[in-house]
Amino acid sequence: MIQNEKIKLKAVTKRYTRNGQPLTVLEGVDFEAAEGELVSIIGPSGCGKSTLLNIIAGLDQPTSGEIYLDGRQTEQRLGVVGYMQQRDLLFPWRTVIDNLVLGLELQGVSKKAARQRAMNLTEQFGLGGFEQEYPYALSGGMKQRAAFLRTVLADQEVFLLDEPFGALDALTRTQIQEWLLSMWETVNKTIVLVTHDVDEAIFLSDRVYVMTARPGSMRQVMRIELPRPRKLEMVTWPEFVRIKAELLSSIREGGGLREEGAVA
Repeated sequence: MIQNEKIKLKAVTKRYTRNGQPLTVLEGVDFEAAEGELVSIIGPSGCGKSTLLNIIAGLDQPTSGEIYLDGRQTEQRLGVVGYMQQRDLLFPWRTVIDNLVLGLELQGVSKKAARQRAMNLTEQFGLGGFEQEYPYALSGGMKQRAAFLRTVLADQEVFLLDEPFGALDALTRTQIQEWLLSMWETVNKTIVLVTHDVDEAIFLSDRVYVMTARPGSMRQVMRIELPRPRKLEMVTWPEFVRIKAELLSSIREGGGLREEGAVA
């Protein structure tokens, strides 16, 4: 059991009906994330990682099981956590600054106050000078930073990130990973990251959860003892390589998809 739990899931199961037949996506999932912790979830494609984030975010409800935020069991989670999904989801008809303040406007913050809060952070997030541009003028990395800043501005204690860097090239992805770590240390939030990249999970995380193939459950949780601040050269360290080999072995032993089709 971890201290200062922000998120706790107990025996969470999710079933759907497909073509009149029951489909179990998640089965008996246990998961914890502490205050200020960065936790990654990895596993085979289709094992239910994104479904799990949707449940934590309140976009979906479990078939059974318990979900606790700040130690309190709750079914009303929508809007309580920040959620950055796989695509940046920036509105092309809104400028960068107007995209950034969208969540604040929905919370009832005045346009002037929302813009001021966003402008105070654009330089820090590498967006200074681009506030009045439209998304088409931004690089992939800048779009991701804009999407993350929009999540930060919502000022929730928990951020859920679903494959946020999957569409980026390798160099940009590495740069964004370093940038995310520096931002995480600054904002001091709890972050849950879903990724298919084992190196990324190790490099960023305090702990890594490994899910089995569908129906997804937690096969293993590993604490990453690499020192912080993390540096890119750590990926060549023998300890990093050992951790990666163990996690990859756990994924393989967790099995591939046991039926056709996939639910992310």
